[in-house]
Amino acid sequence: MFLLIIVFNKTTLGIILSLNSPVSELELMQKIFESDSNAVENLYDKYASLLYTFIKKIIKDKKATEEVLEDVFLTICKKINYFDFETKNIYPWLITLAKNKAVYNLRKEKNQVSNGKSGNEIENNLVIPRLSHLSEPLDMDKAIEYKDKIEKALNSLTDAQQYVIYLAFYEGLPQDEIADRLKIPLQTVESKIKISLVKLNENFTGTSYSFSVKNQIVDMIYPYVLGCLKDDEMISVYNTFKSSEIFPWKLLGKYQNLVSLLPVILDLEEPPVKLRERIVELLNKSKDETDKSSFQISSPDIKELKPEESETRYKTGGPGNYERVESFDEMIVSRNPEGENVKRAFEPVIPFKTTEETIEEKKYLYPKDISFDGKRSYSGIITFIFVLILIVATVIVYLFYKDRSDYYENRITTLNKRLQSLVNENLNRPETPGIGELKDPQTVNLKTTGLTVAGSGKIVFSFVGKRGYLHILNL
Repeated sequence: MFLLIIVFNKTTLGIILSLNSPVSELELMQKIFESDSNAVENLYDKYASLLYTFIKKIIKDKKATEEVLEDVFLTICKKINYFDFETKNIYPWLITLAKNKAVYNLRKEKNQVSNGKSGNEIENNLVIPRLSHLSEPLDMDKAIEYKDKIEKALNSLTDAQQYVIYLAFYEGLPQDEIADRLKIPLQTVESKIKISLVKLNENFTGTSYSFSVKNQIVDMIYPYVLGCLKDDEMISVYNTFKSSEIFPWKLLGKYQNLVSLLPVILDLEEPPVKLRERIVELLNKSKDETDKSSFQISSPDIKELKPEESETRYKTGGPGNYERVESFDEMIVSRNPEGENVKRAFEPVIPFKTTEETIEEKKYLYPKDISFDGKRSYSGIITFIFVLILIVATVIVYLFYKDRSDYYENRITTLNKRLQSLVNENLNRPETPGIGELKDPQTVNLKTTGLTVAGSGKIVFSFVGKRGYLHILNL
């Protein structure tokens, strides 16, 4: 009886500790790795609303959303060994997993997925998140704290910048399809995606954080984190990242975390209660079908490309070959049903908030009529022209002053010659006779009047020699 009381007290103490000390997300992931089915249920209770709302925003079909959410949590159990426990970056991993599942579902409906690949290969290469190992830890609680901040940063973007991010992130469109939708060149879309994310990061952090060196491979970070590349491109780009001798993994992690914050501003919608029961049932069924646990841990089967193949994709006009623009300022122009062009103020965050009315349902907004008349920055050209003008001006000034210098140099040489000539001429003349040589000199003393300063002088002259001298003191 005493032993039973001890066991009961320990159990009660454990329950009390578990109630007072909430399990962290990292601990839940660890328990899932250890085949704890209750941990999956706890993780579902914490993330279900956000993931359900996020997936539904992409798919826009309730039944398909439920199926994708089921698949997400089953994948968490089966592919938990792909999660990097050292980064502790649970939130971006789950958000990216849900997004990849939803986008793959969309592309499969459009027959845009790669054929001839097994389900496990597709899941490993296209669905399982590949996050930077240098990213900062981010969980759901911290992400919720950033809700107002990321929403304000998003609202500070131009309408066109918001819309480009929306098409890439929520509609899962590759860059070429975005270009077709907006009727603009592919290179313009590529540059706008980069600029939009850089500007979003600047608005969010208050500082500029980008790779200082202009690098074609590094520029692929921006479409990669938004997921707006085709399936083969996503694989080749990541393999190119890994094969690069110098690559800013910290920059990749920063933008992966930034993009993962976008769903927190959605108006959350609770999934059906039966969905949780169905997922638990599927987990239990999976547990009954396996010998060890409810989790089937599969070995990594990641498709690797040779560095030459990855580089060839860019050399032959691949997604990395584009002209980059430093800044742009766009205005969206929509067309009303009567056909009149109307300039509309895009409601901030309209594409990102969950409402019953989607962009396609808005009668006044036609994506094909959206104009991206952005002003390209010519700062580089202006700087070059300025330097060129400065060089030309310097040469002109140098030539001008050199000409003047030569002129004055010649003048000085001429004056020196004349002076020397005068000196030589005077040297040959006889010395002028002095006062002592005057014949019959006459002297007149000079005195000052009372009105002048005190002074004196004298005049010495000779009528015979017709010469004289005037000597004045204190004049």
